[in-house]
Amino acid sequence: MSYTRAHIRVNTSSDVIKFVSIINSDGTTDRYVLENEDGTFRTEARSFLGTLYFSTEHGDNTYLVNETEDGIYPSGIDEFRV
Repeated sequence: MSYTRAHIRVNTSSDVIKFVSIINSDGTTDRYVLENEDGTFRTEARSFLGTLYFSTEHGDNTYLVNETEDGIYPSGIDEFRV
């Protein structure tokens, strides 16, 4: 299955805290994941530790996917889009 992805940049621990807070307060039960450029590594975007690890390992090759509502993201995510 193919999903629409949002290319994002979450560089600092402050970015991670803000990003995870936005994802977790979006008011939905949507499943958000982060994946690398080729989709071989994925983690839960609602997880602080998962997002922190992912941002250190994959940096600028980070993509956000909404697996429940394809292409729909919380409005606060726009500041992290590349």
